[in-house]
Amino acid sequence: EQSTSQPVAGKFASDGKDLIFAIATPAAQAVAGVIADTPVVITAVTDPADSGLVADNAAPGGNVTGTSDLTPVTEQIQLLKLPDAQTVGILYCSAEANSVLQAEMAKEACEAEGLEAVEYTVSASNEIQTVVESMVGKVDAIYAPTDNMIAAGMATVAMVANDNGLPVICGEGGMVEAGGLATYGIDYYELGYLAGEQAVDILVNGADPAEIPIGYLA
Repeated sequence: EQSTSQPVAGKFASDGKDLIFAIATPAAQAVAGVIADTPVVITAVTDPADSGLVADNAAPGGNVTGTSDLTPVTEQIQLLKLPDAQTVGILYCSAEANSVLQAEMAKEACEAEGLEAVEYTVSASNEIQTVVESMVGKVDAIYAPTDNMIAAGMATVAMVANDNGLPVICGEGGMVEAGGLATYGIDYYELGYLAGEQAVDILVNGADPAEIPIGYLA
């Protein structure tokens, strides 16, 4: 919850920490919004530059660096090439910049695969069930990117989708564990380890976050 992240970030700012580690876009934005001097390492942010966290992913230019969880969206969409699947519902939170980016990538991938993509967005978690129910009979499958709100409400998505025979391809493994059908994703443990190596480089070797490019898993 952003309302929780902001006071926590404010406390970190006044505590005089040596480094702040922030996971996912809402937490990263909260920390970056109040901390300008202390090094900040972020992770699980799809596009830090697009989210306003760094000036450029190749050259952050400030006190923030970290790792991106940009997923192989094209390969995930290819999993939707199921028998008789023609229309894909792309489900995400319209308030999450990273989700908007992934939705655009998903639409392009669907077009390349000859699939029709229809966007379905939510702005609050209590809208998820209603929106998924509105997809029944209109789409043949659902694609949900690495969206924080949808991930948190994945059990609700799965409840409606599975009862109505709608396969859900997800952005990451945790969403599959919560009821989605499948994903082709990244290893979040390895992503966190990569961010940890950046933190060590900053704290032990004196590296400047401004000069550490955003890291990606190969």
